[in-house]
Amino acid sequence: MPLCTSSSTLGTKFPSLLGHGGGRGIQCNRFQSFQQSTRTRTRTRTRTRQNTQPHIVSFSKFNKNSFFTSLASSSSSSSSIMEDQEENMGGFNGFMEPNYSRELDVAVRAVQMACFLCQKVQQGLISKSNGQVQSKEDNSPVTVADWSVQATVSWLLSESFGSKNVSIVAEEDVQSLSKVEAADLLESVVKTVNDCLAEAPRFGLQVPQMALGTSEVLAAISRCNSNGGPTGRFWALDPVDGTLGFVRGDQYAVALALIEDGEPVLGVLGCPNYPMRKEWLSYQHRYHRIISKLTPPKSESWDKGCVMYARRGSGEAWMQPLLQGHKKLVWPNSAMPVQVSAIENPALATFCEPVEKSNSSHSFTAGLAHSVGLRKQPLRVYSMVKYAAIARGDAEIFMKFARAGYKEKIWDHAAGVVIMQEAGGVVTDAGGLPLDFSKGIYLEGLDRGVIACAGAKLHEKIIRAVDASWNSSSL
Repeated sequence: MPLCTSSSTLGTKFPSLLGHGGGRGIQCNRFQSFQQSTRTRTRTRTRTRQNTQPHIVSFSKFNKNSFFTSLASSSSSSSSIMEDQEENMGGFNGFMEPNYSRELDVAVRAVQMACFLCQKVQQGLISKSNGQVQSKEDNSPVTVADWSVQATVSWLLSESFGSKNVSIVAEEDVQSLSKVEAADLLESVVKTVNDCLAEAPRFGLQVPQMALGTSEVLAAISRCNSNGGPTGRFWALDPVDGTLGFVRGDQYAVALALIEDGEPVLGVLGCPNYPMRKEWLSYQHRYHRIISKLTPPKSESWDKGCVMYARRGSGEAWMQPLLQGHKKLVWPNSAMPVQVSAIENPALATFCEPVEKSNSSHSFTAGLAHSVGLRKQPLRVYSMVKYAAIARGDAEIFMKFARAGYKEKIWDHAAGVVIMQEAGGVVTDAGGLPLDFSKGIYLEGLDRGVIACAGAKLHEKIIRAVDASWNSSSL
């Protein structure tokens, strides 16, 4: 896989890939105290970045052109480069800090490919209804894209790191897809997967030697059968987060996170319909498409769609455009850093919440918003795009208080949490404790709900308001 060569300036120019950037420590005393209190939860929690001072990794001299040339090198040379880098890298507190550069490189490229796949499928869903949408047991929709992305990402990770070294927790299974009456649907999934993998070289990834058969596609989907847990390494994948938004032609996300010893260490979030103009977030995507036809963007403009990514402890989160047309992905693909908003006054803040009332209590969040002085209308957005909106500074608060009996799943939060935290935000449950990804596929022990804010001061105000309002709610 393509990877970076070492450099004296690489740690500052591309901190998202190498070393530890100038991390922005969380200033909130409460947030720091809960980090200290939970360090014994897993081994990696002893590496929580509290009061982190700027740290720059030094590398030997290198030529910038050779850096970009190395991105097109083979996976074997990448491995040796990675080993050389790790030998020379310092860490915090006198021990080696994992770099995860190659994992992040592969993950970003895989999510770029997954977004390419989703865009193709969504265009077909919007233009016609052809049986590509099914219902799960809980009546939530699942599409050709859900299964196809899961198969594609599973295959790419296994090819990149070896199937024995890859463990994946993901949302979809193959039970309904394997039924006799789903033969046409399965055929469509197999074709979609192969069409996508044929484009792998454009994304700097390996193409299969021959087209995958039905059994191989089903095997790739069913390989995502990990149950997570407190030890070891596994990937958490939500192939299409916000499937209802996807079906309606609105916002959705492809989310991929690497979790090690119960801690998310890197996150990648693909948001194919995320508009580059903040004001468009308030409009339903189909309306955006109509207006775009009346005033089409220039061919070279970055109108919508992005991939955000971050590595824990880097203090940096990045955003790059989706690959368009027949272009090849050349790292860093016009990436730019993202950072949370500096707004601390609730009266000036924008808050996000899920679109569907079944997923969260709109009445409670409305009352809560009023109590803390929030005056703007809520931004109701499907999927983990809410985390992306805060990380990019387009919103300041995300609150989700699920109804009794609903349990949050790790793949719905892991990638977004890493990105938002590294962009400078704070994410906890309503009790002020970090989300616990070490208990399996669910966020067990979650105190009431999830609260994500652009800054520590704003977060503290929301936490206090929840405590004051909770006893009067019916949740």
